[in-house]
Order: sequence, then structure tokens, then C-alpha cells
Amino acid sequence: MNSLKTIEYLKDSYSKRICQLGKGKKSGKKIVGTFCIFVPDEIIFAAGADRVILCGGKNDTISIAEQYLPRNICPLVKSSFGSIVNDGCSGVKSCSHFDMVDLIVAENTCDSKKKMYELLDDYVPIHVIDLPQRPDSPAALNYFLDELDRFKSRMEQLTGNKVTDEQLKKEIKSSNEIRKLFHRLYELRKKDPSPINGTDVLKILQKQYFLSKDELKKSLNMLIDEVEEVDHRNEHMPRIMISGCPMSGGNTKVPEIVESRGGVIVAEESCTGTRSFWDPVDENKDPMLALAQRYIKIPCSCMSPNERRIDHILELAREFRVDGVVYYTLQFCHGYNIEKYKVQQALKDAGIPMLFIETDYSNSDVEQIGVRVDAFMEMIS
Repeated sequence: MNSLKTIEYLKDSYSKRICQLGKGKKSGKKIVGTFCIFVPDEIIFAAGADRVILCGGKNDTISIAEQYLPRNICPLVKSSFGSIVNDGCSGVKSCSHFDMVDLIVAENTCDSKKKMYELLDDYVPIHVIDLPQRPDSPAALNYFLDELDRFKSRMEQLTGNKVTDEQLKKEIKSSNEIRKLFHRLYELRKKDPSPINGTDVLKILQKQYFLSKDELKKSLNMLIDEVEEVDHRNEHMPRIMISGCPMSGGNTKVPEIVESRGGVIVAEESCTGTRSFWDPVDENKDPMLALAQRYIKIPCSCMSPNERRIDHILELAREFRVDGVVYYTLQFCHGYNIEKYKVQQALKDAGIPMLFIETDYSNSDVEQIGVRVDAFMEMIS
């Protein structure tokens, strides 16, 4: 499949965004860094601040982090931490946007992150949103709503701006427009053969929390228009869904292997995929309550019990008519690694084959993964 113009256009997006953030800071705008989709962007933007993602997906900052953190924890945590504490003396170039952040808004989705935030607070001020991890109860919703109110107050303190219901409703509507655009793009991926590679979709998914809202909307509209005109004469390829851990910017190893071995990724059940946009925020309710109800439903593996995630995987598998699921986890990500068993059983009962891949950010296992993917493709073709 030929390279899409939108993907080429996005190659220059980093430097443009850095320039935009720099101009914003000079004019007094506060920059908030986030790691996770549990943090409602709507509150950040309603306070008049801007937001960038801080998740690390590169291997070269991990050695920096291992001066502070254990080796046997998640590479995403280490890569993120190493990107922020990097002082340049290591020879590893730090991302410019990490230095612009006035406040990091974090969340307690795993133990490694929670303890990493305590160290990170020495470098950048941290605000942690506590998550109730048994979400299906009124008590959990009320607790999370209190946490979001506390977060709103912190944003008002940071920016000096009052977060009004009117401003929240405006930002909710804007965020829902982006979610609708992603749904339009994913509807196109339901075609057989799919008119777009999964690795191309992943590149824009990885940028959705780095680009400005206006630039993201522009890029999504460009991509949708382009994909709608793709010639569909290609032969059928095995349709694969990726399920599991987030794939942060710089981490495209497994999707690239899958698609280089003859498959096409048609959906992603991950925080970098459908979890980030699948459910809209109800625009007809009190805005803070609507935000709490929407975000607490995200089926992260930190939630227990987590039948909602298994139901969503089966729903996606049916909607996108997948031939197989690649269940991808990062090393030492215990939540997703343990949930693999129940997901595999549910997929087996539904007659859908699954390949489990546990890996890190290095290239040391590329050939080994490739051999396993080859065998999986042969089985499902």
C-alpha cells in the first residue's frame, strides 16, 4: 500500500507543535503533561491550559531511568521517566516538550507508576488522580467525581482561570467531535480488504495527545478523505486485532512485524486505540458528572473485575471481522499479562485464534517474534 499523504504531512508535526507550545508559554499559557487516558483533557483545556503526552516509547532513555528505577519493571515507565530526568549528559537527546511542562497530571493505574511519580516530583510538580479500581458502584463514581473536582481546583490554581460549566461543555463537545472522527476512520477499516494499514493508523493514534485539537481534527479529516478514495482492488489479507498494552510514540515494533508478515491490523483494543475514543461524553448531563461517568468506564487492566474489557474485545472482534487477535504486552506489565488468560479463554469460546506476545522496546527479539507471527498467519490464512 502506498504511503498516505497525511502520514507524510504528520512527519513535520513535532517541530510545528513545539513552536506552538513555545509561543503559548511566552504568552502565559500553562502546559500540562499527562501519561494516561484516564486524565480528562476537557478539564485541562477548560482551564485555558494546553496538554502534551509524556509516555515514552523509545528504548534509548531506559538506561537513564535504570540509574533510579529497577530493571525489572515496565519499559513504558522507564522510558517515560528517563525522557524527563535526562540532563543531556548521557548523549541521549531529550524531547523538547518534556522541558516545557509546568505540571504533570498522573494517575494510579499501576504500582510502578505510583512509585515513579514520587521520584518524578523532584523534577516537575505532580498532581495524581486516584482511581477507584472496582468501578461498577455508586461509591466508586462518587469517589472519582471528588477526584476530578480536586483536579479541577488544581487546574484553576495553576492557571488562575475559573473552570465554568459553559467552558467544560464547550470542550466536551470538541472532544466528542474528535471521537466521532476516529469512529469514521475505524468504520472504513471494517472494509475487506482494509483500505489502510494499521501501522499508519497507529502513527496518528500516537499523536492524538500531542497535537493540538485543531491540528488533530485537520489531520483526521485529511486522512479520512484520503482513505475513502483508496482503490480496493487488493486481495484479502488476514485481519488482525491488536489487544493489550499501550503502544506509545516510538513503539511500533509488533504492528510492523505483523504487517510485514502478511497481515493487516484492522483494530486496536488498547489505550492507544479504541479505549481512547470509543465512548463519548454525555453532552446533556452536568459536565463534571458526565466526565466522571465516561472516564471511569475505561476498561484498563487495573480495574477489577474487568469483564467490560473482555466484552469489548469480543465486540470489536465481531465488528471488524478479525481472523485472529495478537495479544501484546510489555514485560512486567502484570495486569495485562494476567488478564491474558481470561481473554484467551473468551476468544477460544468465540472461535477466534490468539497469539500472545510479551516484549520490550529493544529489537533483540524481532526475528523470534517474526517466526511466531509467520506460524500464526499460516494457521489463520
